[in-house]
Amino acid sequence: MIHGNSDISLSVFFPAYYDEKNIGKVVDSAVKVLEELKLKDYEVIIIEDGSPDKTDEVADALAEKYPKVRVIHHEKNMGYGATLKDGFLNAKMDYVFYTDGDNQFDLNELKKFTALIPYSDIVVGYRKTKQYSLYRKFTSLCYNYLLKLIFDIHYWDIDCAFKLFRSDLFKKIEINSVDAFIDAEIMLKAKLLDYTVTEIGVMHLPRVDGISTGARPSVILRTIKEVFEYRKEYLREMNNKTKSS
Repeated sequence: MIHGNSDISLSVFFPAYYDEKNIGKVVDSAVKVLEELKLKDYEVIIIEDGSPDKTDEVADALAEKYPKVRVIHHEKNMGYGATLKDGFLNAKMDYVFYTDGDNQFDLNELKKFTALIPYSDIVVGYRKTKQYSLYRKFTSLCYNYLLKLIFDIHYWDIDCAFKLFRSDLFKKIEINSVDAFIDAEIMLKAKLLDYTVTEIGVMHLPRVDGISTGARPSVILRTIKEVFEYRKEYLREMNNKTKSS
């Protein structure tokens, strides 16, 4: 049983694309919070996903500024799923937390998440109020409903980019998604392995700088394709689990 932050080692990573004006604020805030938590150890990883702006230069400057910050560069844009996968697989600490590099969350809320580590394998945020366009809110609502219908899972906001995991999960599962389905894929595979989950409401802030790519029609179509491709495998695994229990 963990007693206090001094027993916790934590990897924190940020996917960053078109975030030259955001990532500095995010990393400065993260380092401040992580130092205040007085953890056993921590690291911060920026996954720079081939941004056409100066996100890569800003990220490298942050690694120079902070000894515990490192950068993984993608030579070309690989997409959100590939970027998250890189973060999870490169995390070296016992727990791993991620949020986006677009400065739409308050990193102080991480303190609530680490406080729950003794009681939950996974802590996931849900946005109390989504700071999106009506179109983004509509697509998000439809997607969450589709997942509930197909997989019988009932998370408030499965795509919320504010999550903390026990790192050993990523030694036990293979991530196949390269798009927005990655969040749901991880949560579904964690469910098959009986990892415990706690949900917490978090503030979602308006995006001030940069470009969001999550609701492009091409991304939505690829994500729906991944949902149905994984459905057969998931149902098979669930049946096997039911038979063996």
